[in-house]
Amino acid sequence: MNKIRINITVNKNVHERAKFFSAKEGKSLSENIEELLTQYYQQRIDTAVSEPIIEYNEPKSIQRSILETTLNLNLESQLQLLQFAEFLIYKNSQQQNNSIKGILTGKIYMSDDFDDPLEMFKEYMP
Repeated sequence: MNKIRINITVNKNVHERAKFFSAKEGKSLSENIEELLTQYYQQRIDTAVSEPIIEYNEPKSIQRSILETTLNLNLESQLQLLQFAEFLIYKNSQQQNNSIKGILTGKIYMSDDFDDPLEMFKEYMP
């Protein structure tokens, strides 16, 4: 099983008591925290309302669904959604503007004698 390390901050008294009771059970504090998180996750999964899977065949159905969902949110959540949408718009515009190819077209000129030997190096040339 893949595991990751997490850092949490708790009240010192809570930490000491939890460590004490974990030791009495013959477990480490980490094992008890993992068990608690697993129970919490499982409880959320068990009580979650399953959402119907919606097939989005056309842009209008997506837009309609976004609007209906937005109207069901409270004002603070609507503001968060708006800020996230604005972030996505900004992010997408930045991705489209990443290419620098051709950015200096017509701004840099080379003289016709660019490849001609320079006078100061004539004595070194055959």
